[in-house]
Amino acid sequence: MDLLSFGYPLYERYLAWQITRSTTKTPAHVAIILKETDLLDPKGMEKLLAALLTFKKFKVELVSIYVDILKTDQPVKTELASTLGTRLEESFIDLLSGTGYEIYGLEGEIKSSRQGGDFFVYVSLGFGGRGEITRSVLSILEEIKAGSIRPEEVDEKMLESHLLVKHEPDIMIRSGGQKLSDFLVWQSVYSELYFTDVNWEDVRKIDLMRVIRDFQKRQRRYGR
Repeated sequence: MDLLSFGYPLYERYLAWQITRSTTKTPAHVAIILKETDLLDPKGMEKLLAALLTFKKFKVELVSIYVDILKTDQPVKTELASTLGTRLEESFIDLLSGTGYEIYGLEGEIKSSRQGGDFFVYVSLGFGGRGEITRSVLSILEEIKAGSIRPEEVDEKMLESHLLVKHEPDIMIRSGGQKLSDFLVWQSVYSELYFTDVNWEDVRKIDLMRVIRDFQKRQRRYGR
């Protein structure tokens, strides 16, 4: 056994000990930004499922995942979203029994869902935050036109109630990059940000545990 393979499990147990002994709670809502290429490889899908199990183990209640589909050709994007949605649904059913989830397509349409218990996963396949806000505004305008609400009743809370994801992430993780993507634009205004140069295919369990430990050490200011 080499030194690295011997030290890795020890370090993993040390991180777990630090997380569980901390007086600061682990994040309740974690958001992850991925590229479609991260999940087209079967190993990438395995990484995602392992990550979800890690978050669940450390008391994360909600994980929101944005899959940034970079292809510009609309038929290709549609096919990719359909393929990834099917793979995710099959993986969730087979390996994450009891986990609730909602999977959204390119236009924010719900492709698949399941009720769950104390752990829930949102997946957005290429439907970004700007589109989410736009759709929310258009929905409110339709209600005003129908007379069900008055213009003066419109406020931030009403707009938030029309968003797909109504929960604010505690921390947003971006692997393999240094900038955010078009995801949860409204909800993430006070979220903590975590950037790592490690590409998704190389992310390890200890990397995810470091994210949780890093969050516990931060003093959140909520924009102040």
